[in-house]
Amino acid sequence: MRMDANAIRMVSEILEPYSEDLDTFWDTLHGETDVLDLVGSALEDLNAADGDIEKLSYLIKIYSDRRDIVKYRKDSIKRGLQSILTLTGQKKIPHALATVSLREGSERVMITDPEEIPSQLCKVTRTPDKAEIKKQLLAGEKIEGAILETGPSTISVRMK
Repeated sequence: MRMDANAIRMVSEILEPYSEDLDTFWDTLHGETDVLDLVGSALEDLNAADGDIEKLSYLIKIYSDRRDIVKYRKDSIKRGLQSILTLTGQKKIPHALATVSLREGSERVMITDPEEIPSQLCKVTRTPDKAEIKKQLLAGEKIEGAILETGPSTISVRMK
């Protein structure tokens, strides 16, 4: 079914005197142009789209939950490999599938009080420039409101 906008406009103009009586207006317009069939089709499509959105939202939640479970399982496996390295006192596990290596935690900047950070170590938005602060802290400078903290050790897995 095609919408003929010109026909709808033309018949609507002719029916202008009856525009107060909605039933007469729309019955006559529909009889001449099938406009209500188009409206019905659009409403059915709108309803179907609402249903699709609901179904997709449900699937997104299910798959998001599954993703979180798989991420947790991955993290558990990595913790297990890290435990093996810790228990054996080794830094590497050479294996036919991959090399597992212990990585010491890296040093990162922790902002303890953003208000104490000197303005020359902040970006235009008054956000502390952690890269510059880290450089200065590593060089032995003391910066009020910031400290270097060593993160936890992790593992690296290089698949072969």
